[in-house]
Amino acid sequence: MEDKDINDLLELDTISIEPVPQKKGMILRHVEYLVKSERFRSEVKRRYSDFQALYDLLLYRFPYRLIPKLPPAKLMANVVGVSSDFIEERRKALIRWLTIITSHPVLTEDPMIKYFLTDNLNDHATSIRDQFRHFPDEFILNELGPRARDVATAGLRSNVMASRGQVHTLEEVLKRFSQITAKICKRSQEESEDMGELTRELASIGNQSVFTMLGDSLWKKQKDFFYAASKEVASLGAKVAEQNRKEEAEVHQKILLLLDVVSAHSDLSERHEKGLTKDHKVAIEKIGMVKSRDMRGALSSDSELRNTLEKRVAEHEIVLTDLESRQAFALICIESETKLALMFASLLAKILHSLGVVEQEGAQEKYEVWKSLTKLM
Repeated sequence: MEDKDINDLLELDTISIEPVPQKKGMILRHVEYLVKSERFRSEVKRRYSDFQALYDLLLYRFPYRLIPKLPPAKLMANVVGVSSDFIEERRKALIRWLTIITSHPVLTEDPMIKYFLTDNLNDHATSIRDQFRHFPDEFILNELGPRARDVATAGLRSNVMASRGQVHTLEEVLKRFSQITAKICKRSQEESEDMGELTRELASIGNQSVFTMLGDSLWKKQKDFFYAASKEVASLGAKVAEQNRKEEAEVHQKILLLLDVVSAHSDLSERHEKGLTKDHKVAIEKIGMVKSRDMRGALSSDSELRNTLEKRVAEHEIVLTDLESRQAFALICIESETKLALMFASLLAKILHSLGVVEQEGAQEKYEVWKSLTKLM
């Protein structure tokens, strides 16, 4: 991570997610998403349960890394009580989630990510679990694991504890920013809808005969004005809609992505406090499986990884079964993840600059349209 800035990390992959079009007349119990990755030049269909399977595996295998929460599970839009707005917001949240995962300097290099973005088996959730749930966690697999106690610096724990409060403050700031940008987006959306309604009313009144008693000449002048005004207002509505699209994509979603990252840091801190002993117990079980050569899933088919793992366990079993070594490794990871979260947060100024540009351009375009409309009479 030291030789990459946040822009480099975000360029590691570009993710797009779109709902798979439903066949007319079909009532589905779930929505499928078409997930595209530029890095792997891949296109796969995924359900929410597939994302959930990857999330669970990431939490298990990388307990001391930033793993954002998935958006909430819920029945789909064609089930009573669930709106299409929910599906769209969840689609955007899944894009943010997968963007953070594929931008993470450690997670993105794990074979699990490539598998998620390229595997075309029908039951992907079962397939990815079968392939990777037998892997030990990062402490066992990472080269730093056996050396963690030696690498950990004096005062590391106190530094990690102090950073929690700082990141929590940043999280609260981003929550407020996200609420503000949500309101900005809502206002421009409502303005676009108002312009659409005004366009229809102007076109409608131009087709009415109520003003014919004023005389043909005056009525024709009125009718021409209403027609021309409806065109100008329609143009204005389109420009406001485009402004709303930019506010959403270039500002609000990016603010939410930063919030997802720093919220993941809070989740990481809580996981570390509550789960270290449990992580250690599970890891010891995995070490026992390695020693007895009980390899399953991808470990059974990847001879290079299997040999590396067996060698590491044979050479460092005492250290890898030491709880204090795991604690040191966890603190080193959390310190690194704090720096990563702050790298993401450093994008805030750039995002707010984008907001200024979008609003300035939008105001100028609206001014020009209103100016043209005033010249019609």
